[in-house]
Amino acid sequence: MKTKFSGILMLLLAFVVQLTFAQEKTISGTVSDNSGMPLPGATVLVKGSNTGTSTDFDGNYSIKVNQGATLVYSFIGYVAKGVVVRTSNTINITMKDDATSLEEVVVTAYGGVSTLRASAASVITVFAAELEVRASASVIQDLQGVKLMV
Repeated sequence: MKTKFSGILMLLLAFVVQLTFAQEKTISGTVSDNSGMPLPGATVLVKGSNTGTSTDFDGNYSIKVNQGATLVYSFIGYVAKGVVVRTSNTINITMKDDATSLEEVVVTAYGGVSTLRASAASVITVFAAELEVRASASVIQDLQGVKLMV
């Protein structure tokens, strides 16, 4: 009787452990914009944790996450989107433009991106009309000699 009870208890324990491990799964998919173009470098984060990844050149990603967790997708110039992980292993996301946030983005020459308020650098705005009257081969040549409005 005692060995039969031990065997059933061991089987039940193995079943519970199996259920615990079965909840984590690999989610993959593509992040694209409204026109269907992939967004390389988009961020995919698990809400409430430090786990995350970014999309490759073709907008593809892959991340291990527990079922029921929320994935948050973000990219500069687009509205962030959260999706709860259900039974599917593939989640494809189409992100919407956020034109209001683009007014405050500052791209610096050394590769950084920040908001206008957080930037400690001097910021200048160059309008397209100023660049259209210049005949040059590169953007760098276009920016040389731009009159600063102080």
